[in-house]
Amino acid sequence: MKMRLAALAALFALTAALTACSGSDGSALPQSTPPQPESGAESAAPASEVPPTPEPAAGEEPETKGVGESISGYKSFTIHYEDGTESAIQRGVEGLTYTLQGAKVYDSIASAGVDLYGCTVDSEDILARPFVLVELKAEYAAPAGAPEEVIADANDLTPLLLTDKLEEGSQPNFPVLGYFSLRPKEGDAKLDSQHQAYCYIIRDGESLTLQLGIFCDQTLIDAKNLYLEVNAVPAPPDDGTVTGDTARRMFDLLGES
Repeated sequence: MKMRLAALAALFALTAALTACSGSDGSALPQSTPPQPESGAESAAPASEVPPTPEPAAGEEPETKGVGESISGYKSFTIHYEDGTESAIQRGVEGLTYTLQGAKVYDSIASAGVDLYGCTVDSEDILARPFVLVELKAEYAAPAGAPEEVIADANDLTPLLLTDKLEEGSQPNFPVLGYFSLRPKEGDAKLDSQHQAYCYIIRDGESLTLQLGIFCDQTLIDAKNLYLEVNAVPAPPDDGTVTGDTARRMFDLLGES
């Protein structure tokens, strides 16, 4: 595979922790089933930098999209384990589509002029890094029989770099997702603003503009080596396989398009 991808930082532990979106009365809006963390995966909040998970096995070259192009916000696949058991995963929301509107680079989040309420990191080291503000359009067309209103999770969008684009000996920090413009407000009747910081509600026929902020090293910006994968699939477990929709789809955030 020409483009080998860097490992994703504890992806499924993080997603499982942040996608259990429920109402203040304990009821839940309809939503897709979040993936479960693999055995031994380390839980992490967006403010944390954690050791990378194993790199996915080589396969077909990933689909890369640019500005004005779209990627489905839904993926279904099955993890098959060595002991014969399996886990069926539906990641994201069926009928949801993301379109890349653009990305802008800032020296830091302080110079981006964003509402800092949407920032979920508090590490001085991370906050001092260059900040890439990504604008996306989310659209939902409810399939037949699907609910008209669902909760989606922007943590289904994972920042990453490509190892093949790194200079020899370069060891930049992994990019960190740490800002969401639609972070629920305190007292939100349906979303918990503290624990579900990346969840948002979208309705059938609705189009929302949202912004994600990524903290990364300047070397990645100089090399235009920053991507946003939609609904990443984990590496196969030891002696196991992953079947179904395993195609890797990502936005090239700093490309020429």
